[in-house]
Amino acid sequence: MKFIYQIGRFDANYMSNVEFKFENETYASPLSSISLKQHFLSQGFDTKLVLIYPVSIVYNESAVERLKEKDSFAQKINENISNYLDEPRAVLESHPHNKEADDFLIIHSIGRYRLRENNEVEFKSSYDDIVLEILCDMIERYIKVKDQENEFYIDISSGHNIYVSALLEALRHFSVFSQLLNWQNKNFRPKTYIVFSDPILGSSAKEFQIYIQKVEFKAFFSSPVKKEDIDQSNGNRLSKKLYHEDREKRRKLDGFLENFGITYSAIKNNTPLVLYHFKHNQYNEILDFLTGIIQEIKIKLSRDWINSAFLSKDDYLKIILSLGFYAGIVEVLESNCVKNQEKGINLNEIKEKFGSSKGSIYDIFDLNLLVPLLGQEIYTLSESKDKDGKRLIDKVSNEWEKLDKYLYGEGGNFNRRHFLAHAGFERNITQVRGEANELYFRYDSNSESDIKGCLKEYI
Repeated sequence: MKFIYQIGRFDANYMSNVEFKFENETYASPLSSISLKQHFLSQGFDTKLVLIYPVSIVYNESAVERLKEKDSFAQKINENISNYLDEPRAVLESHPHNKEADDFLIIHSIGRYRLRENNEVEFKSSYDDIVLEILCDMIERYIKVKDQENEFYIDISSGHNIYVSALLEALRHFSVFSQLLNWQNKNFRPKTYIVFSDPILGSSAKEFQIYIQKVEFKAFFSSPVKKEDIDQSNGNRLSKKLYHEDREKRRKLDGFLENFGITYSAIKNNTPLVLYHFKHNQYNEILDFLTGIIQEIKIKLSRDWINSAFLSKDDYLKIILSLGFYAGIVEVLESNCVKNQEKGINLNEIKEKFGSSKGSIYDIFDLNLLVPLLGQEIYTLSESKDKDGKRLIDKVSNEWEKLDKYLYGEGGNFNRRHFLAHAGFERNITQVRGEANELYFRYDSNSESDIKGCLKEYI
């Protein structure tokens, strides 16, 4: 699917066609994005055009006065301006350009505008809210078609600077989000492009070339949230800042973000046994929760078109990117059947799925440097011999016992440094047993808070 976004326009000449040229074909339309859509459709591509209307777009007094006698959209503006801001979509849906588009998005505006002397309004919004409005729309549309190859074209040929800048920033965040969501199937990461045309105003040209520039943004295996954002003992964590006294919403968000933090940190810090001990949310469950957050943001932003909500973009970005990242990680784990094993996990499975030089899950996340480190720890557990020439498998029973009974001398308390240094096989909290000449491992259930505390500390 090809998605095209462009800032819509309304002026005295907004219905005048321009000859736009692309790949040696010419298409007449009032917007370059409409011509680009016509071209893609002629080539057989599924294409969706979304026009973005700043809510202030109708406050063009000279255009309304010049067009209201002959243009139905200008007439509708003139007739409904007194209650326009109660439901701007009811007026903007009549914009003629929508006939060529598949949908339109309304965003907040900034500045003072007038349409007739008694209809002056000052829009008080924030750049961050406008970015969030566009970003939420992109994510929402993308999630519906995420299991296929998609392309996003951002046409910057029209619109005031603030809206174009917000559109470009939203594209950057969207690109990072879609990459974090797609690790198992990297070909489903959308390709992103900037579109622009030759300058039109003041030009004597008869045709105007459309240009496309591919843009790439790099996403890394790095958590959008830190310990202080998700630690439930922190009174300034994300859930507390966003939901204040709504205990149920705080509880639910806390749960998802903590589960993300544990799952992410277990991979980053090379402790795969954690992934078999703690349960994680299911892929579709995470996406459903994320979709709910997106809807919540949209509702908050659309409550008042004069004064926007002034949301914390940074906080919401942390949540959106973390949930997308969480879903992307879980998709990999589910595809490789890595899940909670209450009866313990065979060391050979950890070796096969994480510690092998070919096909390691770490390779999917571009963390291949962890493979030899884990491989060395697995070798120590499976092959190293004591002074009597016995391996661990030669000494363990078929009953669960602490690893410190057999390795590294006498036991003690949980040691975070040892936990990280030994790929999670910390001697005082790890239990081991033997079965059919194979080793099985799990954690002591009494150690869960220690493990979680360590992993959150080193997110």
